[in-house]
Amino acid sequence: MDARTEAAARAGQGLNLTVQDAAPRGMDPMDAEERRAWLAWALCPWVERRSVYRLVAAFGRAASAWAAAEDDWQRRAGLRPQTVARLAGWRKRAAAIDPMSWLAAQGVHAVWMGDADYPRSLLDLPDPPPVLFVRGRLELLRHTHPVAVVGTRRASGYGVEAATWIGEEIACAGGLVVSGMAVGIDIAAHRAALRVQGPTMAVMACGLDRCYPVVHEKDMMEIADNGVLVSEYPPGVMVDKHRFLERNRLLAALAKAVVIVQAGEKSGALRTADMALELGREVYVVPGPITSIHFRGSHRLLYAGASVLVDPRDLLQDLGLAPRERSSARQLPPARWLDLYDALAEPRTAASLAQWLQMPLGHVFTGLLELELGGWIERVPGGSFRRCR
Repeated sequence: MDARTEAAARAGQGLNLTVQDAAPRGMDPMDAEERRAWLAWALCPWVERRSVYRLVAAFGRAASAWAAAEDDWQRRAGLRPQTVARLAGWRKRAAAIDPMSWLAAQGVHAVWMGDADYPRSLLDLPDPPPVLFVRGRLELLRHTHPVAVVGTRRASGYGVEAATWIGEEIACAGGLVVSGMAVGIDIAAHRAALRVQGPTMAVMACGLDRCYPVVHEKDMMEIADNGVLVSEYPPGVMVDKHRFLERNRLLAALAKAVVIVQAGEKSGALRTADMALELGREVYVVPGPITSIHFRGSHRLLYAGASVLVDPRDLLQDLGLAPRERSSARQLPPARWLDLYDALAEPRTAASLAQWLQMPLGHVFTGLLELELGGWIERVPGGSFRRCR
């Protein structure tokens, strides 16, 4: 049994069907009729993946299911009357549009399961999306070293610094930085890869005609131009709470390894880590202060046996990637400002630094200016400074 047939069989569990009956023919390279049918199902805003798999399993082909009578949808696939009514309404609407032209007008590509560009790692999921929607560089879907870098939206300065360092090292070594474009750790990893002109993939929890969060619209456009945006949801689909969990399973499946940079007790990154472990992916965790509640989830993972990550080069070595050469001249700031630099692991204002270090305010401003011009620190909203890396 190959991976695609096995995935279809898992999706069809509970239907009292054989593996051969349950396997959608869309798992293999398909004819034009079958591709149109799979896309029509994927574009439906009301149908869940499990309902599509039930239909295709019951009728043998996506095209046969699409053409079937409404009564047969309910009788043979066991769909609820409300679902049947919604699907029937969608079928009438879909007949009036050309899906491929509609997607192309929005700069979105469709990639079908069975296509050369479809990531085979997604077939490890019990419910792989039959169609992916993509903007950007399609070839990145076939990247051999994707690494998910994820964490909390409530990232500390230390967490952002760590995500930036890890993202840069992965991208410079030829890896693909994968994340969810969320506030905090995710966007720091994406920006780090883009800054060094490395590849990055953003997996979205909405249609690719929307940006969530909206404050990352500029980042989204840059990723679309230089990396790749991926979603299992068609254009028009808005963010919903359950879609973040569904998105996280794609993050876990797409990656060869998952790095949890910072996670609190209820962080969604923990679910990504759990899914990754279920799929046999290696999970790495950046340790944080034991006094911080914002790292309790991270430390739970370490206690459970996840690999500790204290240097991205260790991760690169495990993946078989060659790290970039470090410049000793750029590794540390001038010795006279090391205390000031070390104090900026968390964002601080000049006044708080002067008080913390018992240093004259004018001396602090001199050090901040030199460190900023040297690229070791950066300004953040609110008049604070923090280390770049």
